[in-house]
Amino acid sequence: MWFLIGVVLLIVFVVFCYFFIKIKINNFTMKYLGTTDIKSVIEKAELEDEITPKSLSSMDSVYLEQINRDFPDVNINELKRLAESKILESYLCIENKDSSKITNSKIKAFINSMINDGDVSYENFRFHKTVVSSYEKKEGVATINFGCSYEYYMKKDNSIRKKVQDRAKVEFIYVYDIDKADFDNKLLGLNCPNCGSPIKSLGNKNCSYCGSGIIDIVRKVWTCNDIVRY
Repeated sequence: MWFLIGVVLLIVFVVFCYFFIKIKINNFTMKYLGTTDIKSVIEKAELEDEITPKSLSSMDSVYLEQINRDFPDVNINELKRLAESKILESYLCIENKDSSKITNSKIKAFINSMINDGDVSYENFRFHKTVVSSYEKKEGVATINFGCSYEYYMKKDNSIRKKVQDRAKVEFIYVYDIDKADFDNKLLGLNCPNCGSPIKSLGNKNCSYCGSGIIDIVRKVWTCNDIVRY
């Protein structure tokens, strides 16, 4: 008898707690979200994520004058378009699950990190904006980082095609003084265009692995050195 009374009281207590917590949650969501339908709030947030481009911090006004002063012949708009093309090339490699033609070890690592076991396809790529996010010139190497905001439709395996807003940082380097360039700090992902082996020093005129000439691979040329999503 007392056991049944205890069970009934426990059930009543659990039901009371359930409705008490539910009322508290409803009051909270109504106060701060304007509705008690949490599902609709989540769906609205997901929709906004699909249609709202990722924000970028443009530093064009800060660095463009300095870049043009240091390198009068540089075409920033051309580099921006090249940054976008490198992103497109990388996503194509991801879709094809093949990074074998990419010689830069850092970009290859970026691609391989996004290659998964399932089949993924990308459609309707569109770039919203590409800006200069940072610039530095030291130790014989100039570095420009571009921030790129873009969207695409992605379909994985047999899932529904989904619109995705994304962004990436694309790094370009320019070796203006080989004697000062420090290639042993592992910040550069340069590779021999013939055999793909890492270039540890441009002080040598030839690749230490295959013997191909490498002295002019990046000297006096802006080279894409890395891509990172953020």
